[in-house]
Formats: sequence, C-alpha cells, structure tokens
Amino acid sequence: MTAPPASPDPLAALQAKLEILQARLADLRELERLSQLSPDQWAELQAEVSQLEQRLQAYLLEVFNPVPATFWQVVRFGGLGLLLGIALQRWVLG
Repeated sequence: MTAPPASPDPLAALQAKLEILQARLADLRELERLSQLSPDQWAELQAEVSQLEQRLQAYLLEVFNPVPATFWQVVRFGGLGLLLGIALQRWVLG
C-alpha cells in the first residue's frame, strides 16, 4: 500500500502568502509615493517613459529586422529597373 500524498506544508503556504502580501505592500507604498508627486515631477516621469519607449522601439526594430533597409532599396529599384527594361524592350520591338 502506498501512503496518501503528504498535505502541503502549512508553513510554506503561509510563507508564500506573506511574500505576496509584502509585494502588494511594496506596490501600495510605491503608489502612495507616486500620488504625492508634483505636476512637474509627473511631466519628468512621462518624458522619461517616452524616451524609454522610443529606445525600446528602436532596439526592437534593429534586432528583429532581419534584412537591412539597403537590401529593400536594391530590390525595389532593381525591380523597377527590370520592369522599365521590359517595357522599353516591348515598345522598341513592338
């Protein structure tokens, strides 16, 4: 016979709840600190966040853009030149 599964350790469960509550308390303290900021400080924070967003977007475009813009310019103008060449050939021979 196998023994029934051990019940979860009540101390570990209490410790996990305590960690969750401590994290929530830290969040509440941060919210309280933010609520006391002056409009100038809010504007400074918003500008900082905006700069971070722009840097993140630039980084993501750089990292996740597998083909550089130069390649696409070559493809675009090369294709355009090819189409113009075909059109001119048909016009001259036709």
